[in-house]
Amino acid sequence: MVRHLDFSMSGRLLFGKGALARLPDVVTRLGAERPMIVTDQGLVKAGLPARVDAVLADAGISCDVYDGVEPDPRIEIVDLCATRAIEKESDLLIGLGGGSSLDIAKVSASVRVHGGSVPDYLGIGNVPGRGLPTVLMPTTAGTGSEVTPIAVLSDEAAHLKKGVVSEHLYADVALVDPTLTVGLPPHITAYTGIDALTHAIEAYTNKYAQPFVDTLALEAIRLIGIHLRRAVACGEDEDARYHMSLASTYGGMCLGSVNTAAVHALAYPLGGMFHVPHGVANSLLLPYVMDFNLISDLGKFANIALALGEEVEGLSLRDAAARAVDAVRRLCDDVGIVSHIGDLGIPASASDTMADAAMEVTRLLGNNPRAITIDDVRRIYRAAH
Repeated sequence: MVRHLDFSMSGRLLFGKGALARLPDVVTRLGAERPMIVTDQGLVKAGLPARVDAVLADAGISCDVYDGVEPDPRIEIVDLCATRAIEKESDLLIGLGGGSSLDIAKVSASVRVHGGSVPDYLGIGNVPGRGLPTVLMPTTAGTGSEVTPIAVLSDEAAHLKKGVVSEHLYADVALVDPTLTVGLPPHITAYTGIDALTHAIEAYTNKYAQPFVDTLALEAIRLIGIHLRRAVACGEDEDARYHMSLASTYGGMCLGSVNTAAVHALAYPLGGMFHVPHGVANSLLLPYVMDFNLISDLGKFANIALALGEEVEGLSLRDAAARAVDAVRRLCDDVGIVSHIGDLGIPASASDTMADAAMEVTRLLGNNPRAITIDDVRRIYRAAH
């Protein structure tokens, strides 16, 4: 099947150090009077919602705060957030945090307007229309959710992550201020950074890759190769934080028209069954799936090696491509990513059950550059164990 480029993104992107100061103007332009910040309790303790609230208060705008977002949030959190928005008569949602907060804000904005049951929204194209206006402000450099039409929620009954995909989930404004990521702990900086790398690599090597998206993906890969180690080792380095935020946004921009593939599909059961954070699961599995996919396009993997700073001159194309996997393994090791599923306390006996669950994620497996069977998935899990 031929797929033409169909590229969309947020209605507006504001990016740069100090961009938070633009928020009052954004809220006013969207015609909102009662915004609500959607965030988590960890960020409340870190003082970030209070920082945002102060910027709005200085402009005479008062806002409510919903801080019930949890890591890899359950579907039920959307209902709680939407109910809070109804009670407070909120007319705009400000997603503040990592991908979990941004995703909850996206879907809650729709439920606030259209009602219904969240399971009705799961899948592709099932959101009835635009919800409340949304402003999405990431505090991590990883998911790129601020510029995607995708939200991922945990279905506890099915022990699986499930996606809501709709053009109606694009933010009205994506406001990316890299200074909001400065206080991020090293381990979260590491796995969110590799999550961004996963987005870029899966988009670039995708079965439905597009030259326009390839440009964004390769630049994201290059920036992460240069700046992630520094961001982890010296979190106060604003230059490293700036470029990681840029890379994450580039990676997110790849997802609306191309999306991810087998790494994400295999990561979903780790989150759904064992509550492994999304970024950790992707980061762990990335080199193993890359190794499996290598033969699908040696030239592209050689380009990834070059983007990550590998010296490939004089090597065969096969050896140059393999350097991409080596480079990713080294980067993951340098920033402290766990390299085996067993390190997470997950038994080897779970591989077959996880494989069965992963094969249900056909929305993503269909994008993988190499055809993948359940036996392949089992082998990847076992190799990663």
